[in-house]
Amino acid sequence: MQNSQSLNGKVALVTGSGRNIGRATALRLASLGAAVAVNARTNESEAKSVEKEITDNGGQAVAVLGNVGSESEVKSMFEKIEGTLGNVTILVNNAGLREDQFTSQMTTEEWRRVLSVNLDGPFYCSRAAIPGMIEADWGRIINVSGLNSFKGKDGWGHVCASKMGAIGLTRALSIELAANNILVNHIVPGAFDTSDASGSNPTPVVTNIPVGRLGYPVEIASAVDFLVSPENNFITGQTIHVNGGAFTY
Repeated sequence: MQNSQSLNGKVALVTGSGRNIGRATALRLASLGAAVAVNARTNESEAKSVEKEITDNGGQAVAVLGNVGSESEVKSMFEKIEGTLGNVTILVNNAGLREDQFTSQMTTEEWRRVLSVNLDGPFYCSRAAIPGMIEADWGRIINVSGLNSFKGKDGWGHVCASKMGAIGLTRALSIELAANNILVNHIVPGAFDTSDASGSNPTPVVTNIPVGRLGYPVEIASAVDFLVSPENNFITGQTIHVNGGAFTY
């Protein structure tokens, strides 16, 4: 992990950060000195709670509501962030939408609703952040997907397709932006215990995960910590699986 305050002067946006993995990531980045934009789609109380937790500990934060699947709402989010904190140089595209529906019964609206958040969202947010990163000659983009996108899951055709599409975006951007000192990577969480954000309590034994337990949100935050570190200057275009050995790739 990084040294304390190693992200001083950086501005981070973590989408879907009102709770669970996103919250843990926002708190970790703030603890390292980054000013953090805490995003939720509609739950203002969750976003404000994380904002308060950061500011109560001496950090900078702003809560920004917005559906990342909406081009206009992403534009408004970035206008607020840039007006209060500055240009985003760390982007964690964590927000995701998971719905169950067999493909043969799926409506076009259902298909588009999931893809708008899981694929359009990383595109809209990355597109909005890239100019500021180029100006700073430094940037980190982390996209987050899920293990079932690799394994496949019935009723998740739209989810799996959108998450794998975001991996394609990750790989393309890593090449496109490398000359600007902008690194782009992808984290794939396995099964996580979101009831214990701190990772302080043991979880029940899980037999289908080789390490024998569920993951903790702080363990994804630690992976983000490593990938956005100013000391990481040579890892880009990679897919990092954090799953306790449940899936090897």
